[in-house]
Amino acid sequence: MVKKIQLVPTLLTYSFSEFKDKLRKIEKYFSLVQIDVMDNKFVKNKTFYEVNKVRKLRSYKGEYELHLMVLDPLKIIKKWQNFRKFKKVIFHYEAVTDVKKIFNLINYLKKHKLKAGLAINPATKLEKIEIFLPYLNFVFLMGVKPGWGNQKLDLAVLKKAQRIRKMYPKLDIEIDGGVNLQNIKLIIQSGVNIIAAGTLFFKSRNIKKTISQIKDLIK
Repeated sequence: MVKKIQLVPTLLTYSFSEFKDKLRKIEKYFSLVQIDVMDNKFVKNKTFYEVNKVRKLRSYKGEYELHLMVLDPLKIIKKWQNFRKFKKVIFHYEAVTDVKKIFNLINYLKKHKLKAGLAINPATKLEKIEIFLPYLNFVFLMGVKPGWGNQKLDLAVLKKAQRIRKMYPKLDIEIDGGVNLQNIKLIIQSGVNIIAAGTLFFKSRNIKKTISQIKDLIK
Protein backbone atom coordinates (compact mmCIF):
# COMPACT_ATOMS: atom_id res chain seq x y z
CA MET A 1 0.00 0.00 0.00
CA VAL A 2 1.42 3.37 -1.05
CA LYS A 3 0.65 6.06 1.51
CA LYS A 4 0.66 9.78 0.89
CA ILE A 5 3.85 11.47 2.07
CA GLN A 6 3.54 14.25 4.66
CA LEU A 7 6.28 16.72 5.62
CA VAL A 8 6.33 18.11 9.18
CA PRO A 9 8.71 20.88 10.29
CA THR A 10 10.05 20.56 13.84
CA LEU A 11 10.32 23.51 16.20
CA LEU A 12 13.21 23.02 18.62
CA THR A 13 13.37 26.40 20.32
CA TYR A 14 14.52 27.92 23.60
CA SER A 15 12.29 30.98 23.91
CA PHE A 16 8.89 32.29 22.84
CA SER A 17 10.51 34.82 20.51
CA GLU A 18 12.51 32.08 18.76
CA PHE A 19 9.38 29.94 18.53
CA LYS A 20 7.41 32.78 16.92
CA ASP A 21 10.23 33.54 14.50
CA LYS A 22 10.56 29.94 13.33
CA LEU A 23 6.80 29.43 13.09
CA ARG A 24 6.49 32.57 10.99
CA LYS A 25 9.01 31.18 8.49
CA ILE A 26 7.12 27.97 7.83
CA GLU A 27 3.47 28.53 8.78
CA LYS A 28 2.18 29.15 5.26
CA TYR A 29 3.69 25.93 3.90
CA PHE A 30 2.57 23.31 6.43
CA SER A 31 -0.74 22.17 7.95
CA LEU A 32 1.02 20.39 10.83
CA VAL A 33 3.98 21.53 12.93
CA GLN A 34 5.86 19.49 15.52
CA ILE A 35 6.94 21.06 18.82
CA ASP A 36 10.00 19.47 20.40
CA VAL A 37 9.42 19.22 24.15
CA MET A 38 12.50 18.52 26.30
CA ASP A 39 12.60 18.60 30.09
CA ASN A 40 16.36 18.33 30.73
CA LYS A 41 15.69 14.96 32.40
CA PHE A 42 14.97 12.40 29.68
CA VAL A 43 17.43 14.26 27.44
CA LYS A 44 20.06 16.80 28.49
CA ASN A 45 18.36 19.75 26.85
CA LYS A 46 15.41 21.99 27.73
CA THR A 47 13.15 23.68 25.21
CA PHE A 48 10.29 26.16 25.04
CA TYR A 49 6.78 24.61 25.18
CA GLU A 50 4.45 26.93 27.09
CA VAL A 51 0.94 26.22 25.86
CA ASN A 52 -0.57 29.48 27.13
CA LYS A 53 1.82 31.46 24.95
CA VAL A 54 1.40 29.23 21.90
CA ARG A 55 -2.40 29.66 22.18
CA LYS A 56 -1.99 33.38 21.53
CA LEU A 57 -0.46 32.87 18.09
CA ARG A 58 -3.42 33.43 15.79
CA SER A 59 -1.65 33.61 12.42
CA TYR A 60 -0.94 29.87 12.20
CA LYS A 61 -4.11 28.09 11.07
CA GLY A 62 -2.73 24.54 11.18
CA GLU A 63 -2.31 21.95 13.91
CA TYR A 64 0.41 20.89 16.32
CA GLU A 65 1.93 17.61 17.38
CA LEU A 66 4.08 17.36 20.49
CA HIS A 67 7.25 15.28 20.50
CA LEU A 68 7.55 14.59 24.22
CA MET A 69 11.19 13.89 25.07
CA VAL A 70 10.29 13.95 28.76
CA LEU A 71 10.09 11.52 31.69
CA ASP A 72 6.49 12.38 32.57
CA PRO A 73 4.56 12.74 29.29
CA LEU A 74 1.12 12.71 30.90
CA LYS A 75 1.91 15.86 32.90
CA ILE A 76 2.56 17.78 29.65
CA ILE A 77 -0.39 16.22 27.84
CA LYS A 78 -2.82 17.38 30.53
CA LYS A 79 -1.61 20.97 30.15
CA TRP A 80 -2.12 20.89 26.38
CA GLN A 81 -5.16 18.63 25.92
CA ASN A 82 -7.78 21.40 25.82
CA PHE A 83 -5.93 23.41 23.16
CA ARG A 84 -7.98 22.81 20.02
CA LYS A 85 -4.99 22.96 17.63
CA PHE A 86 -3.20 20.22 19.56
CA LYS A 87 -3.92 16.93 17.74
CA LYS A 88 -1.05 14.43 18.01
CA VAL A 89 1.28 13.14 20.72
CA ILE A 90 4.60 11.36 20.47
CA PHE A 91 5.99 9.88 23.67
CA HIS A 92 9.06 7.70 24.12
CA TYR A 93 9.12 4.03 24.98
CA GLU A 94 12.42 4.65 26.79
CA ALA A 95 10.79 7.22 29.07
CA VAL A 96 7.97 4.94 30.22
CA THR A 97 8.98 1.30 29.42
CA ASP A 98 6.28 -0.28 31.64
CA VAL A 99 3.81 -2.11 29.40
CA LYS A 100 0.73 -1.27 31.47
CA LYS A 101 1.68 2.41 31.74
CA ILE A 102 2.20 2.65 27.97
CA PHE A 103 -1.19 1.10 27.25
CA ASN A 104 -2.80 3.41 29.80
CA LEU A 105 -1.24 6.39 28.08
CA ILE A 106 -2.38 5.25 24.63
CA ASN A 107 -5.92 4.81 25.95
CA TYR A 108 -5.84 8.19 27.66
CA LEU A 109 -4.84 9.91 24.42
CA LYS A 110 -7.54 8.19 22.40
CA LYS A 111 -10.14 9.01 25.05
CA HIS A 112 -9.24 12.69 24.62
CA LYS A 113 -9.33 12.37 20.82
CA LEU A 114 -5.58 12.79 20.43
CA LYS A 115 -3.58 10.63 18.04
CA ALA A 116 -1.14 8.37 19.88
CA GLY A 117 2.38 7.86 18.60
CA LEU A 118 5.10 5.83 20.31
CA ALA A 119 8.74 6.72 19.64
CA ILE A 120 11.83 4.56 19.88
CA ASN A 121 15.47 5.60 19.82
CA PRO A 122 17.88 4.12 17.26
CA ALA A 123 19.43 1.78 19.86
CA THR A 124 16.06 0.32 20.94
CA LYS A 125 15.06 -3.00 19.37
CA LEU A 126 11.79 -3.02 17.45
CA GLU A 127 10.70 -6.09 19.43
CA LYS A 128 10.33 -3.87 22.51
CA ILE A 129 7.33 -2.06 21.00
CA GLU A 130 5.75 -4.66 18.70
CA ILE A 131 3.02 -5.39 21.26
CA PHE A 132 1.81 -1.78 21.02
CA LEU A 133 1.77 -1.37 17.22
CA PRO A 134 -1.85 -2.53 16.63
CA TYR A 135 -3.12 0.08 19.10
CA LEU A 136 -1.16 3.12 17.88
CA ASN A 137 -2.26 5.77 15.39
CA PHE A 138 1.34 5.98 14.25
CA VAL A 139 4.83 4.83 15.18
CA PHE A 140 7.70 7.30 15.48
CA LEU A 141 11.25 6.28 14.59
CA MET A 142 14.12 8.40 15.83
CA GLY A 143 16.81 8.54 13.16
CA VAL A 144 19.22 10.01 15.71
CA LYS A 145 19.71 10.04 19.46
CA PRO A 146 17.10 12.52 20.79
CA GLY A 147 17.98 15.86 22.32
CA TRP A 148 19.73 17.86 19.62
CA GLY A 149 19.23 18.84 16.00
CA ASN A 150 21.64 18.68 13.06
CA GLN A 151 22.72 15.05 13.56
CA LYS A 152 23.45 12.33 10.99
CA LEU A 153 20.74 9.76 10.23
CA ASP A 154 21.39 6.23 11.47
CA LEU A 155 20.50 4.27 8.33
CA ALA A 156 19.94 1.06 10.34
CA VAL A 157 16.68 2.66 11.55
CA LEU A 158 15.25 2.28 8.05
CA LYS A 159 15.29 -1.50 8.49
CA LYS A 160 12.81 -1.01 11.34
CA ALA A 161 10.59 0.99 8.99
CA GLN A 162 10.71 -1.80 6.41
CA ARG A 163 9.69 -4.40 8.99
CA ILE A 164 6.85 -2.30 10.35
CA ARG A 165 5.52 -1.56 6.87
CA LYS A 166 5.42 -5.29 6.07
CA MET A 167 3.61 -6.07 9.31
CA TYR A 168 1.19 -3.12 9.20
CA PRO A 169 0.69 -1.77 5.66
CA LYS A 170 -1.81 0.87 6.81
CA LEU A 171 0.04 2.18 9.86
CA ASP A 172 1.54 5.67 9.64
CA ILE A 173 5.31 5.63 10.14
CA GLU A 174 6.99 8.90 11.05
CA ILE A 175 10.73 9.52 11.20
CA ASP A 176 12.66 12.37 12.77
CA GLY A 177 16.35 13.19 12.79
CA GLY A 178 19.06 13.50 10.16
CA VAL A 179 16.72 13.92 7.18
CA ASN A 180 18.29 15.66 4.17
CA LEU A 181 17.93 15.88 0.41
CA GLN A 182 20.49 13.11 -0.07
CA ASN A 183 18.72 10.46 2.01
CA ILE A 184 15.04 11.38 1.75
CA LYS A 185 14.37 9.08 -1.21
CA LEU A 186 15.87 6.15 0.71
CA ILE A 187 13.69 7.03 3.70
CA ILE A 188 10.52 6.95 1.59
CA GLN A 189 11.52 3.65 -0.01
CA SER A 190 11.79 2.10 3.47
CA GLY A 191 8.07 2.64 4.05
CA VAL A 192 8.11 5.89 6.00
CA ASN A 193 5.23 8.19 5.06
CA ILE A 194 5.63 11.10 7.51
CA ILE A 195 8.91 12.99 7.60
CA ALA A 196 9.72 15.37 10.43
CA ALA A 197 12.69 17.68 9.93
CA GLY A 198 14.14 20.82 11.42
CA THR A 199 17.58 21.55 10.00
CA LEU A 200 16.42 20.65 6.48
CA PHE A 201 13.94 23.52 6.49
CA PHE A 202 15.42 26.09 8.84
CA LYS A 203 18.92 25.99 7.35
CA SER A 204 17.41 26.42 3.89
CA ARG A 205 17.73 29.81 2.21
CA ASN A 206 14.48 29.19 0.36
CA ILE A 207 12.00 26.91 2.17
CA LYS A 208 9.53 26.91 -0.73
CA LYS A 209 12.28 25.72 -3.09
CA THR A 210 13.39 23.02 -0.62
CA ILE A 211 9.81 21.71 -0.38
CA SER A 212 9.65 21.62 -4.18
CA GLN A 213 12.96 19.70 -4.34
CA ILE A 214 11.66 17.16 -1.81
CA LYS A 215 8.46 16.65 -3.79
CA ASP A 216 10.49 16.03 -6.96
CA LEU A 217 12.62 13.47 -5.13
CA ILE A 218 9.71 11.50 -3.72
CA LYS A 219 7.46 11.38 -6.77
